[in-house]
Amino acid sequence: MTEKERLYTVAEISSITGVTRKTLFYYDKIGLLNPTNRIGPQMHKVYDEESLARLKVILRYREAGLSINEVRSVINSSAQEKRDIYERVLERLMKEKTEREKTIRNLLKIMKEELS
Repeated sequence: MTEKERLYTVAEISSITGVTRKTLFYYDKIGLLNPTNRIGPQMHKVYDEESLARLKVILRYREAGLSINEVRSVINSSAQEKRDIYERVLERLMKEKTEREKTIRNLLKIMKEELS
């Protein structure tokens, strides 16, 4: 790490990404995103640009429906392994969509029967 490299506190990372402190601490606990360093007498966690970029990748995967374990697998996988993971996630999401649509149809049917 160079002297000029920007370091971010937990509060700054939270503000930039919208991720809660609790989530950052959880990602650290499970080894998904570790702080770059700890500074000061209170040993505050700080993150560098690389950590910020990694967090943005993690968030992108999470927004695409990947579980924490799937995110961890994708980050550490080859292109073919990533493809397999993406296909499994897509299959799971499509199944969830179908189930959700069935639930909506059932609710609409109940509403029609009971409120008509």
